[in-house]
Amino acid sequence: MLTRIASPIVVVFLILCWPAFSRADTNATESESQPIRYTIEFPETQNHYLHITAKFPAPKNKTELTMATWAPGSYLIREYARHVDTMSMTDQDGKSVAYQKTKKNRWTAETKNVKTLIVKYRLYCNEMTVRTNWTGRAFSMINGAPTFITQVGKREHPHHVELSLPKNWKRSSSALPKTENPHEYIAPTFDILVDSPIVAGNVAVYPFEVGGVPHQLVNVGEAGYWDGSKAAADLKKMVAAHHEMWGVIPYKNYQFINIIAEAGGGLEHDNCTVIMTSRWSFRNKSRYTSWLSLASHEFFHTWNVRRLRPKTLIRYDYENEMYTESLWIAEGITSYYEDLALVRGGLIDRNEFLRRLSQNVESIQRTEGRKVQSLTDSSFDTWIKFYRPDENSSNTRISYYSKGAVAAFLLDVKIRKMTRGKKSLDDVMRTMYEKFLDTGFTPDDFRKTASEVAGKDLSDWFAQSIDSTEELDYSQLPWLGLEIKGVTKKAVAKKPAKTKKENEESEGKEAKKSKADTAKTAKASPKPAPRAKPWTGVSGKASGDSIVVSSITPNSPGYDAGIQTDDELIAINDFRLGGNLSSRLDQFEVGQPLEFLIARRGELIRLEVTPRERKTMSYRMSFTPKPNKRQKQQLKKWLD
Repeated sequence: MLTRIASPIVVVFLILCWPAFSRADTNATESESQPIRYTIEFPETQNHYLHITAKFPAPKNKTELTMATWAPGSYLIREYARHVDTMSMTDQDGKSVAYQKTKKNRWTAETKNVKTLIVKYRLYCNEMTVRTNWTGRAFSMINGAPTFITQVGKREHPHHVELSLPKNWKRSSSALPKTENPHEYIAPTFDILVDSPIVAGNVAVYPFEVGGVPHQLVNVGEAGYWDGSKAAADLKKMVAAHHEMWGVIPYKNYQFINIIAEAGGGLEHDNCTVIMTSRWSFRNKSRYTSWLSLASHEFFHTWNVRRLRPKTLIRYDYENEMYTESLWIAEGITSYYEDLALVRGGLIDRNEFLRRLSQNVESIQRTEGRKVQSLTDSSFDTWIKFYRPDENSSNTRISYYSKGAVAAFLLDVKIRKMTRGKKSLDDVMRTMYEKFLDTGFTPDDFRKTASEVAGKDLSDWFAQSIDSTEELDYSQLPWLGLEIKGVTKKAVAKKPAKTKKENEESEGKEAKKSKADTAKTAKASPKPAPRAKPWTGVSGKASGDSIVVSSITPNSPGYDAGIQTDDELIAINDFRLGGNLSSRLDQFEVGQPLEFLIARRGELIRLEVTPRERKTMSYRMSFTPKPNKRQKQQLKKWLD
């Protein structure tokens, strides 16, 4: 290596200029270390507006800003920047800074000689959902993704948020740590800011402790109709059940932010969740149980999906879709455990748990889309299908929530049976958490782990239940002391084959029974069979004296005849419907051809529809009336 000695002129120049270089580097370093600061003001709550001032360090000639387009946990591009109404940019001295919008959610500012870029924007907040923002007369709910514009390249930078509350608002709350200012919060990174919603208003806080860790129920809008203390006590039981199952507590504090505002839904975060409900839910047993179930679902996400994630979701891309085939694991398995934790925590009994699980089975079996879309495809296509339902959705898709929950239940039963009750899905989830907490998991990782826990290759089960559109297999249920009615013969357990002697005895009994039944029938007066009701597969909403078609079941009489959604059904056999399709159809017989008069985009059309009988079936699970000793033991292990 060659070494060159600087000339005396260069040395003198460097000595003279060194203080200037040093100051420039210091300014850049100080600017880099400054947190991004937001101030949120509420001068227009009556019009659903927040006023936000953001201060960004600007050591470069150009500063690029960005805003998220979706919120983790809700897989749809929502274009949050559309709610930014007005924007201005100035430097630290109040001078205007030129900027240009370069993409739907990006802005570039000219920041040469600017130390601090100050951005002011007005944000419209009138969506009462867990993934958007709401501000009004009584309170404000602020989610990170739809609120905060940040600086490109500053994702790991500290972000501070200060609320300047209206005089009649006394309290704010968030899982974020506070400064000495009761309404100033610190997020170490942008990811944590996005993951930490803030509520403000006159909220009620109910603290409780589980496992030595503080928790809070934060009620917004309870208005005397919610008993916060009772709800917090019930949440405590649920939290304890989840702690026992996972065996690890991954947070230092946790909040249940409960928005009581005639809305619904929930969204998970690392150290909190936002859930929405009605003020009338607390005093209604069924609706309150559903609220506990929702809270349980979001809390289970603390482990499954917030920390144990599919590999493709390890680092969020807030601007683009992130595809995964594993949402049935993230959401479906969570949906299974949401009620399992309630029965394990003593908040519902066994019968209620089985009733709620049966509702998922019923939902699957009544959805034609199960024959079209697998759980793998349902997970992958969530960005274009799940959050964008239309009139044909039930015919072409299946929910990774409901079918995923039932698949998780059946996998749990299968593992329990294969290991003679020594292992379960609980063990699979704990093993996954230990192995893939830092790296994230692939679909194959989950399948291999499940097979290892079961002690046998489960590839065939996954191929049928997760990757295909075949019916789910319920044949393992009797081992656990369960019965199911309504599913196809392929999916129920077969009785052991009878011996020749047993067959002969059975035939003799049947012959005697047949004679006795014949004699009884001859004496008893015949009862007429119930009349079959005609069915067309067409559903719609009344519009005056007609019906506007909202959905059609595939391969139904109406579907085959060519009736379409948005058709206006005017008359049957030249007589007006009167706005009630089912009562009019009841006047006719199954198999009787009918002429429908419809209007389609202004054109009158006549179609012949021949109703069929639709045999409805109830899909219900129940406990075996007389369980044997093994079944009793396994039920206790499962539910207790």
